[in-house]
Amino acid sequence: MKIVFILPVFVAIAQLHAADSKPPLTRIEYRSISPKIQPDSFAAKPKILYIGGTTYSRMEEQADPLLGIHGLIVVAEPDIWMVNLIPRVAQHIVDPGPTFNTHHNILDRNAPEEFSTLEFGKEVEFFRSHQAASLTPQSLDGQRCDASEFRHADYRIVLFTRADTQKPFHLDVFRDDKPYFSIRYLTYERDLPFDPELFKPPTGVKIVEGKPSDPQ
Repeated sequence: MKIVFILPVFVAIAQLHAADSKPPLTRIEYRSISPKIQPDSFAAKPKILYIGGTTYSRMEEQADPLLGIHGLIVVAEPDIWMVNLIPRVAQHIVDPGPTFNTHHNILDRNAPEEFSTLEFGKEVEFFRSHQAASLTPQSLDGQRCDASEFRHADYRIVLFTRADTQKPFHLDVFRDDKPYFSIRYLTYERDLPFDPELFKPPTGVKIVEGKPSDPQ
């Protein structure tokens, strides 16, 4: 998961108020699909993402026994913990600023700037703000979906939302009109009660202090 910090430093003062207000949570369980990903591989296993406001984030991965990694990333700005649950070790990083905001980008940093606001938790908002073209509603794996499409440069992205709830169900990304990768949303829940325990390192882990990387 890439974490990008983009807000001015004066917003850091608002973190105390954000903590007091207990922002509602978004919980997304999803899996990645790609011609390069074997269906039974670790890369194809579901991940769970929690997003709380602009400063809280939690990414839960499944275990990869072959590499001895069971990844967990916990962010409560400015604190970040990179955890391996198999040896029970966490690297703690304090974000030096000057920006304090988590982003959950769907496309990588090489994508055009136009897609910088395409994030987990903000998919529908992205398509609306970019005036995406509506496509014919269709059934996808038995789920009745509305569909919309946005094109820019050599990218074409198609979002399928559940017709009954308008929550994301599936996202297709194409480059040069060839399948690049897809995301299947297994669950998509919004406005959940804030749980502060989700944004603390697990108990019983050894915490090692680390150095932050340069801001993106």
